[in-house]
Amino acid sequence: MMKQREISVTIRKAKKEDMGQVYKMIRALAEFERLEHTMTLDLETLEKDGFDSENPVFTCLVAELSDGYIVGYALYYQSYSTWLGRSVFLEDLYVQPAYRKNAIGTQLFLAVAKVAHESPSKRLDFHVLSWNPAADFYKRLGAVDMTIHEKWHHFRMDDSCLDKLFS
Repeated sequence: MMKQREISVTIRKAKKEDMGQVYKMIRALAEFERLEHTMTLDLETLEKDGFDSENPVFTCLVAELSDGYIVGYALYYQSYSTWLGRSVFLEDLYVQPAYRKNAIGTQLFLAVAKVAHESPSKRLDFHVLSWNPAADFYKRLGAVDMTIHEKWHHFRMDDSCLDKLFS
């Protein structure tokens, strides 16, 4: 078996100037999930939503090499449960393919989990596509598949659906 190389990264809160690198990874994630045709977000909106307001709509953590190159990110935001109060929703966790299998994803995930643990409700929610092998990783950490466990199904109304409702 080939030995994994050790890569040292710093997990830190993203800055606005990091968003160009993060945006490229968001596009790569959309391609990995085979959903790039649904992506309409642009870099300017990402920067505005995360950094150009008093109340940013998301927080982003990055995994950075010593030379400043960002190899992964985790993007999350505060959500609200009417049963528990504030909680954290992990929207994306992504590590570039060449840097996977080096515990970088684990470090990013645990950094977001710590934020959730320190929140009043101590809850972290996230979605995983059914075919994504990351689901096994999350289960090993103790995550529960809500579709199976509590029979919750995630629904969505896209822009065309909303247009039909109001036209």
